[in-house]
Amino acid sequence: MSEFDDLTDPRRQPTIFAGPGHRVSGGRHGRRRPDLGMHRLLAGIGITAAVAIASAGSLTAYAAYDVGHGLAENSVDVGGAADSIDGAFNVLAVAADNDPAQGDAYGVRGATLNDSNVLLHVSADHTQAVAVSFPRDLIVDQPACSARGTMSPAVTNTPLNQAYGRGGLACVVSTIEHVSGLSIPFAAQMSFSGIIGLSDAIGGVPVCVTDRVDDPFTGLKLKAGNHTVSGATALAFLRDRHGVGDGSDLSRISSLQQFLSSLVRKVKSDGTLEDPTKLYRLARVASKSVVLSTSLAKPDTLVGIARTFQGIGLDRITFVQYPGTTTDPSYPGKVVPIAATADQLMRAVAHDRPIGLDSDAIGRGSTTATDTATGDTATGGTDQGGTDEAGGDAGGGGSAASTRGDSGSTDGGADDAGRASSASPETIPGVTGQTAEQKTCAVAAAG
Repeated sequence: MSEFDDLTDPRRQPTIFAGPGHRVSGGRHGRRRPDLGMHRLLAGIGITAAVAIASAGSLTAYAAYDVGHGLAENSVDVGGAADSIDGAFNVLAVAADNDPAQGDAYGVRGATLNDSNVLLHVSADHTQAVAVSFPRDLIVDQPACSARGTMSPAVTNTPLNQAYGRGGLACVVSTIEHVSGLSIPFAAQMSFSGIIGLSDAIGGVPVCVTDRVDDPFTGLKLKAGNHTVSGATALAFLRDRHGVGDGSDLSRISSLQQFLSSLVRKVKSDGTLEDPTKLYRLARVASKSVVLSTSLAKPDTLVGIARTFQGIGLDRITFVQYPGTTTDPSYPGKVVPIAATADQLMRAVAHDRPIGLDSDAIGRGSTTATDTATGDTATGGTDQGGTDEAGGDAGGGGSAASTRGDSGSTDGGADDAGRASSASPETIPGVTGQTAEQKTCAVAAAG
């Protein structure tokens, strides 16, 4: 009998029980540092995976149990916030470097760091979504956190990616709440192995490069044009820093946005969310590589989120980068928030105002796709490898938080959110990103 046969048999429908939490720790240094740009990308993919998993409600009872039990066993409590998806809600996706599921193929480091932090906000009327990527080295003030019964005191002007080591996923959530001014009831965490499994399960993700890429650090080799990447090749594409953009860690956020936009388009267009077999395969992989907050690891919540995304148009799903600069001499190699721009962005997000983007706002590492990027090559499996240098040119300082509201907004009310769907997009100079509808290409590095 296959895993899809006889799933309606009542003998195969046990009760779902919540399982224990998850954790890690350690010192700060390891044998070699893996490239960290991948973590931003994994975070956003974790959001997409959660949305796909949510449709498990359309599967049979046994399939839903099989997936739900795995998610519940790996769930963790992030504390405090209400967990309703009625009205506006927020989900934080985190990818932790040196996660226990990562293995040692990408280098070993003593500490576990939250090197990817993507905050997804869905509007109160469920007609639009914004995903804000926070640079890993953003220097921020962090609240006190508790880890394994030990309280870690509040800190100031500290890289964002140290929050996980101070108190696990819950500490990352409270830190992003402090920086963004939003209440975050849901969170998800992912590891390197997750992208390989998910990209394989979904049948690959279309990406584009403007010119030939041959990067010995990641082992990524792509001809100019379109490619459908999966497995280790998808991992190499997302980790790549030297082969695309200006070589900076921030430029890879553009690759993140290209990959996630393409992934969302594929999931919404190829019937994945309506195909029980595809969903089951994808959800089973995700249940082994995604750790959810206990508030998110609930079948009804996941199903509700999936239904929400099925109703949001591609042009209403926007990926943006939290505004920051790498030129502050007080924090060399770090990203310092551009406070006025960051405050304006987070106010717009909290008030459900549509985010508009200038034509040149795609970001450092991408350009609008053109007819010159032709051809479609399926690239996947285990043909990509190598090691990548760790990027160290992104970071930041300061906190651009607003006063948090009880319903996930800073100071807006239901009337403000209700008007958002008909409001004109708010274009904020200095904010980069793209919508899920836009097709972009990664700009191959010069030379």
